[in-house]
Amino acid sequence: MPYLQSPWLVVAAHSNSAVATKLDSGPESGLQVVRFRRRTGRPLTGDQVRLDEAMTVREILPRRNRFGRGIWGGRFREIAANLDRILIMVAAEPVPSRDLLHRYVAAAGILDIPCSLVLNKTDLDVGKLDADLEIFQSLGHRVFRVCANTGAGVDELAAGIGDQTSLLVGQSGVGKTSLANRLIPDLKAQTSALSRVTGKGTHTTTTCRLHRLPDGGWMGDTPGVWEFSLWAMDAIELEIGFSEFRPISVHCRFRDCRHLDEPGCAIRQGVEAGTISDYRYQAWRRLLAEVEEQGAA
Repeated sequence: MPYLQSPWLVVAAHSNSAVATKLDSGPESGLQVVRFRRRTGRPLTGDQVRLDEAMTVREILPRRNRFGRGIWGGRFREIAANLDRILIMVAAEPVPSRDLLHRYVAAAGILDIPCSLVLNKTDLDVGKLDADLEIFQSLGHRVFRVCANTGAGVDELAAGIGDQTSLLVGQSGVGKTSLANRLIPDLKAQTSALSRVTGKGTHTTTTCRLHRLPDGGWMGDTPGVWEFSLWAMDAIELEIGFSEFRPISVHCRFRDCRHLDEPGCAIRQGVEAGTISDYRYQAWRRLLAEVEEQGAA
């Protein structure tokens, strides 16, 4: 059966089917349920695929990257593909999980996807978050300050996103839905169109869905979480997620230094000298213990 000529974009992926759209179609048109076969593989949200005339995936085009999380047994579960940026959303309320923030930043670094932080609810007292955000800003991560309720800062965020494909993540209650409605004025119409195609209802939770932004980009929407786990890995891989460690760790006495109690550890020396944040170093110790335990399970 011949292929359709242009590739399609997967905007939502389920266990045995997906929803895809023509890249040149409007946000409420061109959505189709597509099927896939085991030998082709399961497409992810964000994949570009080639279909045949029966709307079956015949080819998943090469991915630039994949984003995911750890699941039971230390395995890596893919969530989305071909992302330009991860947007990690935090707020003064509910009380932010600092470990969750470190995990997201580390995962983005390990998977080689740029990430930015979005501080929402700036109408509240956010002073207690300033020190944390300054640390991540010093590492090269841009920080956007917005208030989804009033719209403050949203235009700057929209300009920063541009026509990219971004994935919005964060803990439950930080206001991702409110922000998405500000960034995507026709979000309700897009969600309804997706519901009509799938027949699953507008409140069905999927792992990740893409919505078209007014400037031509795409925003990935994920359910709010209270936990986000990394997957089984060694210290060398985890260190990729701590970008400030890498220029310094080359001076450690041992090439396989885990930066715990080894003699001649340049990272520990950096913490003592104040060139590496103790805040980040303590996060390193916690995450290293977790990922190594997953690998031993």
